Amino acid sequence: MLRNRIKDRRALLIATSIFVAIFSICLYFIHLSNTNFSQNQRLLLSGIARSQAAEIERSLSLSFTSTQILAHQIALDQDKVAYFNSYASNIMQSIPGIDSIQLAPNGIIEYIYPLAGNEAALGLDVLNHPSYREAAQLAIKEKRMIAVGPVKLVQGGIAVISRTPIFKETSGPGANEFWGFASALIYLTPLLESSGIHKLESEGYAISLERRHNDSNEVFEFYRSERALDSSALVQAEITLPSGSWTLSLSHDISNNLETRTINMMAISLLLASICAWSLYNILIRPLELQKEVDKKTLELKELAFKDPLTGLPNRRFLNDRMTDIIQHITKHHSFGAFIYFDLDNFKSINDTIGHDVGDKVLIKIAERLSMQTSDNDVVVRLGGDEFVIVLTEAGSVEEVRSKAQNILNCTQKIISIDYREFKQSTSLGITLIPNHGSQLLTLMQCADVALYEAKRRGKNQFVIFDESMRQNTINMHNEELALAKAIEEEQLILHFQPQFDLELNKIIGAEALVRWEHPEKGLVYPDNFIPLAEQSGQILELGNYVIRKSFEYLAHREQLGLYPILLHINLSSLQLNDPNLVPYVKQMIQQFKIPGHYIGFEITETTLLTDIAHAKKTLEQLKMLGICVAIDDFGTGFSSLGQLKNLPVDLLKIDRSFVRDLETDKDDRMMVEAIIAMAHKLDIMVIAEGVETIEQLNMLRSFNCDLGQGYYISRPIAEDKFDDFPETIIVESFTASSV
Repeated sequence: MLRNRIKDRRALLIATSIFVAIFSICLYFIHLSNTNFSQNQRLLLSGIARSQAAEIERSLSLSFTSTQILAHQIALDQDKVAYFNSYASNIMQSIPGIDSIQLAPNGIIEYIYPLAGNEAALGLDVLNHPSYREAAQLAIKEKRMIAVGPVKLVQGGIAVISRTPIFKETSGPGANEFWGFASALIYLTPLLESSGIHKLESEGYAISLERRHNDSNEVFEFYRSERALDSSALVQAEITLPSGSWTLSLSHDISNNLETRTINMMAISLLLASICAWSLYNILIRPLELQKEVDKKTLELKELAFKDPLTGLPNRRFLNDRMTDIIQHITKHHSFGAFIYFDLDNFKSINDTIGHDVGDKVLIKIAERLSMQTSDNDVVVRLGGDEFVIVLTEAGSVEEVRSKAQNILNCTQKIISIDYREFKQSTSLGITLIPNHGSQLLTLMQCADVALYEAKRRGKNQFVIFDESMRQNTINMHNEELALAKAIEEEQLILHFQPQFDLELNKIIGAEALVRWEHPEKGLVYPDNFIPLAEQSGQILELGNYVIRKSFEYLAHREQLGLYPILLHINLSSLQLNDPNLVPYVKQMIQQFKIPGHYIGFEITETTLLTDIAHAKKTLEQLKMLGICVAIDDFGTGFSSLGQLKNLPVDLLKIDRSFVRDLETDKDDRMMVEAIIAMAHKLDIMVIAEGVETIEQLNMLRSFNCDLGQGYYISRPIAEDKFDDFPETIIVESFTASSV
């Protein structure tokens, strides 16, 4: 009890110290914040003062120009004095802020507009008046405008007077002789009101305006607001005038703001310091409870670290941590084990089409079945996703491993019922033997992965036990993939062209572009030997775009040589047709090579269309809008219906060579070909027959009204230079398949 009481007092002392420290720090930051606030307010006030001074200076300068205008008119012609009222009225209408305009021939004010209220100024001798004499004589001497004031006027009020000396500008005797003064009277009160000073006063600002005499330094304050200036927050701005400068002083009381800010921040500081001190106090007086909680959470984390949260099976971390011990156990007791690595075939489709929640339930069911199929000594692990590992620690023989692998296949294939849905899964297993294939986890996983790849390659839903030949095959496959990527990059792939001819006109109207690989070691490699590799390695889109680009390059080459135009057909795979970048890429090629779309055709097989008929139709319509010819390749061998065909933007059907090959001897093939041609023509679709190898086949196709032909009888696929020299018009009867 005493020990706990000591701990409580120590905790209270520490918490109090923390409270004092935090509150002191907060007070320091409050001081900094208030200082910064005051500086910002001073900067703001300085900007307002400069802006206000500039506005007053602008208004005065504009008003001063009135005397210069009047002086200029009188200087040109002194007789214009008769029109003084008219001039003065126009000037005051054009320039605001002027109270009256005066004209003083020989320095004596004789004309005032408006006269009402200003009669007391008539007859005032500016040159001899003690208040105005010095400034007036200086104006005559320096021949420039002066500003007098602020001064108290004889007619009452305080104003600024702008005086401009007038000199005769006539030639001859008396030229440049002093004539008199043009003066403008600008009352300060309306001028200051228009400049916004009164608005600032209503917003709580204190303002004063003063003028310091240039010689005596005597200060004359001619305007002051009712609110007194605050010297602690005072800023000043100069107003420059022809007679000197004025000083605008401006202040604003921010003490209330500072006081409010200080109270609010101190309240927040007290709250923050109290919360921190109280929280720390509670932590310090509960060390035992916290320690128990930490121990409990540590045990839970250790358990979670080695367990998959979805299925409850051991996870990848468990495998990495314990696999070394398992292998050592198998080796030490000279026993036999197996490492089975597998995933669920096509499991991704469940997540993509039905949802991840259902996919998770499927994984839980599979995990339960796997646990029931293994013995207590075996270890079932979920690596992540749909990947699992089963480690057999006491397998008696290879046959026993095979038996357990088959049980795994059987249990995963059983129907799974989830939320009124039924699923049937299959799996592919890759198996490595312990210690035959390695005694390190990384080695076993690599070998099992190779075996799993082989199981999938053989058609999935089976198991494969690793052997060294698989590793070599995998290495060879990897090397081939790299070689193909290099071939595309270094343009080792070339195009050969098989001419397509019009059966009626006996003219070459197009060609089919066929890709070949000029392998640096194997020589010319045909597409059957590398297209599957491109599809399997994910390079088919890059390869397809390469063929499209090379086809456009060749058409541009023919145009440059001035050769006869052709329609060049390019084969498209299902992956290309589903590629969202296909149409933009074709548009790019059309723009880059300046080749119209109607010189390009794309051939698509029926099976390619069936993968996603709606998407295929949309893509083909977009290609059709570019002028591209759409052809169905190998027609008759797939599963297309006439209903689908009429809804697709098809220009050309290519009859498969299997129907043409036995055309002379097989009555059924003849009827099929004739029916396809008739049907296509009814749908306004042209027909080309491929695989034409004899004159008899060609003539028979002519009799069926087939439009185009392609085959060895005219030409095998030939290289670019040979196709450049191929004649446009041919006499087909003179050709023989063996001579080409």
